[in-house]
Amino acid sequence: MTIPKGTTLTIDEQSAAAPLAEADFPHHQQVVQRFGDLAPDGTTSTVALSRLFEHPRVGLRFSRFDKLAADGGFGPFHILFVGQCVERHTAFGKFGGTIRIGTGIQAVGRSSYTYGQGMFVDGNLVATADATIVFADKSGPITLPDELLADLEELRLAETGVAVASKPDPRRRERQYYPAAATIHARVGDVDLNRHVNYIAQLGWYDEAIASHAHGLLGDGSTRKLPRFVPWRYRVNYLGEVLYPGTYDIGIAVSGHDEHTVHYELGLFDSGQCLGTADAAAPRGTLPGAALADAAPRTRGEVTE
Repeated sequence: MTIPKGTTLTIDEQSAAAPLAEADFPHHQQVVQRFGDLAPDGTTSTVALSRLFEHPRVGLRFSRFDKLAADGGFGPFHILFVGQCVERHTAFGKFGGTIRIGTGIQAVGRSSYTYGQGMFVDGNLVATADATIVFADKSGPITLPDELLADLEELRLAETGVAVASKPDPRRRERQYYPAAATIHARVGDVDLNRHVNYIAQLGWYDEAIASHAHGLLGDGSTRKLPRFVPWRYRVNYLGEVLYPGTYDIGIAVSGHDEHTVHYELGLFDSGQCLGTADAAAPRGTLPGAALADAAPRTRGEVTE
């Protein structure tokens, strides 16, 4: 299913990702859409959404904490990006078009906090995202300082009723759980300032895996249509560092499907070690039901054998 511009996905294909109004967010930023954000169908790709959401999020300043860190009152520490969810609610895209992104703090824990974001075009919600950050040192997660907690409180979003994402089933970390796979070779362009493969680049790898799986089901005649099968929703957990150079396997399972949608479970592996998992919702299009059923996750007995 290709999603025409202006189409709103049905309720069962969306997550409950309120808040739904610009005014619900304490911080706003205007961003101009780039040509490279557009997929072959002319709409904004889900991977591009993740990068657009990143820009205002990393630019958000925490004045009390920034002063504390600059004065040497906290640290050493490092920041771990451990998970994100990004979702298109409506197909849209226009080179040079203006979008507004609202950002706030959705949840705060002892050593972590989660951003909540909404993307708006002409005042209408078109996409949502969240991202979770953990503070750590060499020994593991550390308690957030009071100065940062005060900064975060000023940016807190109202309670939305959105459930906190549960941790993936432990079997998802086992390569045998996934009946299909795609091989990905890390590229030097995937490496970011932190000298590992960027988390958004990894999102693109999951796109590649799903397109590869669709290609295997539909054959070479489908090549030009493969971009139609990439997801409009991802929830990703980052479990380990992904490095360049390297060759990785992405395990692929189909946890369910209906007339319009395929739900994928994915795992990123390096020689059997799981470095990340992802859940995705993507258009089904002409993917055959019998082949999708054959890609169901392996049962507990099949995994442990």
